[in-house]
Amino acid sequence: MSESRKLLIGLAVVGLICCCMAVVAFFGLRQFGTRIENMANGDPTSVAKIQDEIAMFDIPPGYQPIVMTMFMYDIVNLTPETTNSNTMIMMMQYNGILSGNDEQMMEQLRQAAEQQSNPSGTSMQVVDSFDTIIRGETAIVTVSEGEYYEGFTLRQWTTAFQGNNGPTILIIQGPAEAWDDQLVDDFIKSIR
Repeated sequence: MSESRKLLIGLAVVGLICCCMAVVAFFGLRQFGTRIENMANGDPTSVAKIQDEIAMFDIPPGYQPIVMTMFMYDIVNLTPETTNSNTMIMMMQYNGILSGNDEQMMEQLRQAAEQQSNPSGTSMQVVDSFDTIIRGETAIVTVSEGEYYEGFTLRQWTTAFQGNNGPTILIIQGPAEAWDDQLVDDFIKSIR
């Protein structure tokens, strides 16, 4: 067999392998996209399911829920539907896949919450802490602030409470200049 014929056969085999890999990649990425799309969901059934897992709460007027179950966490994000308020509310709880004592789970939740909630370019400093009541129990709220890269001060409240299925982290953050104490107080009181 001549060298040019061997080269053509080799190129044909490589081309066939590339085509097969492209088809597999196309369908794999399409399936992955569908799973990601289904993971973040704001429909009432998904919200009710997460409320059963974490805790019941009232969605503030003008806010939209986005719920997801990712790896070991059940998460609910409440985001404003308009730009009138930039305050975001997030609750995160272990979904029961891992076992451990409440202290270990709480520490891992705090670490995960810090990774999720601190925007890049923001160095947060603790400026206050105080006690509040969530679901009939005392919870310590830590207030942090930091200069955000867009030129405003970002305020963040972080606390932990006992949810329906274990320790739950609550993070509320937004611009300090537009902080709405009434919105935050009403939401915390609505957690049951």
